[in-house]
Amino acid sequence: MGKLSTWVRQPTTVAGISALLGTAVAVLLGQMSFAAAVPLVAGAAVSMVLPDNSAARQQVSTVAEEIVAQISQKEGAKS
Repeated sequence: MGKLSTWVRQPTTVAGISALLGTAVAVLLGQMSFAAAVPLVAGAAVSMVLPDNSAARQQVSTVAEEIVAQISQKEGAKS
């Protein structure tokens, strides 16, 4: 139950569920054709299946900041 709860709370899962429900309602109300809904359903499914990896995003951000700082220091030493 804990893994399911964690999965449902991920931002990508929430966005996927929202897109899927919105698309389903639009199709049922006749506001959108099924052909137009297929790409939205596919995107929603991918969004729900792929895990949210906030930790990786933070690590990349930290590494990028360190690289920029090192480049800035080297550029400052050249002038």
